[in-house]
Amino acid sequence: MKCLKTLVFFVLLSPLAVSAQVESRMDFGMLMVGAERSKDMLLTNYNATALRDISHTISGGGFTVASDCPEQLRSGLSCRYRLTLTCHREGYQEGMFEIFTSDKNYRVHLSGYCNPL
Repeated sequence: MKCLKTLVFFVLLSPLAVSAQVESRMDFGMLMVGAERSKDMLLTNYNATALRDISHTISGGGFTVASDCPEQLRSGLSCRYRLTLTCHREGYQEGMFEIFTSDKNYRVHLSGYCNPL
């Protein structure tokens, strides 16, 4: 497990998958136009103090995010981000997911490929 200062991210590839390190990229693989795929990312606070001012942005065609993360995360607690790629059009899809905290900011490059029907 690679620590990024005092935060650690995990990606769960499916509800039953083993967690793995999050790199600076997240690939959603190949999907058919009209299909969607979601991946979860866990944000855990290993700091001795609370993380404050937690917010996020996502950009890029077809990418969305849902989160149960509060604006403040106490020490030892976790929250989850669910990133989804919905294929609306054929071709390579790119996006950016960013998390901002009082401790550090994080950036994840998103990608996937949408095949025609």
